[in-house]
Amino acid sequence: MKPTVGFIGLGIIGLPMAERLQEQGLPLVVWNRKAEKAETLVRRGAARAGTPRELATRAEIVITMVTDGPALEAVTFGPDGLAGALAPGKVHCDMSTIDPGTSRRLAEHYAGRGVHFLHAPVLGSKRAAETGALMIFAGGPREGFEKCTPVFAALGQKSWHWPSAATATCVKLACNLLIGGMMEAFAESLVFAAKAGVAPGTMLEIVGGSALGSPMYNAKGETIAQRNFTPNFYLRNMLKDLNLVLDTGKQLGVELPGTRAVRAAYAAAAEQGLAEQDYSAIFQWLEQQAAARAAAK
Repeated sequence: MKPTVGFIGLGIIGLPMAERLQEQGLPLVVWNRKAEKAETLVRRGAARAGTPRELATRAEIVITMVTDGPALEAVTFGPDGLAGALAPGKVHCDMSTIDPGTSRRLAEHYAGRGVHFLHAPVLGSKRAAETGALMIFAGGPREGFEKCTPVFAALGQKSWHWPSAATATCVKLACNLLIGGMMEAFAESLVFAAKAGVAPGTMLEIVGGSALGSPMYNAKGETIAQRNFTPNFYLRNMLKDLNLVLDTGKQLGVELPGTRAVRAAYAAAAEQGLAEQDYSAIFQWLEQQAAARAAAK
């Protein structure tokens, strides 16, 4: 029998993840801060919980997919939070992108209560969530990881496991460090070439047809060329993750000069009103800077 899964956090990636679990036949209980986001799932047969605490009483595995560490701690430990209602043997699997300190605090909280805590952030697009092609980085007790096998099989093309929740957290941050840097460098390249008279479409053809190409550049290059910055991953969330990377780097004693520069560019873009756009809107900010410099000459 498939386990009942409670799902909290129906955002850009969370909603298609929950829909995927439902399509794969896992019984689903849902809660979201904005209740209307759960309507489609409820119409298709998911149960609606009134609070995170109620959800935790009705599910064997609770998945959280929220914005950041404070949001996770709010649904876990806040009024009507889920932590107090999770019975021994159940699993809290957080799939958000958070900081290692929050991962450790939750792991320590649950360790003496017989509840398994996993931090299992994901790598992949909205489309990957819809098709079960995410990559899953899971850290925590082996027993909890094994209990989540049906969930991970439905959502992911591959899963990795480490004994420590914080290790999985750092793997995800390392990936987002790379994504943020790749996008910023890609956007710089396109703006640089455009100022020299080379059309973005030509640069995309060159990059895509060479060893420089990547699935991310192919997909994002197309939307940039269309000037479509509808968010699949908010620029503000990329900035949040780069801040987490830099904070964690200090704790690990790792020097990250490139990341500091990339973070500054995203911060400036957010200040210019692009925070709610896709993170590829860093291209727009770089265009604006180039135009301003040209006008100042």
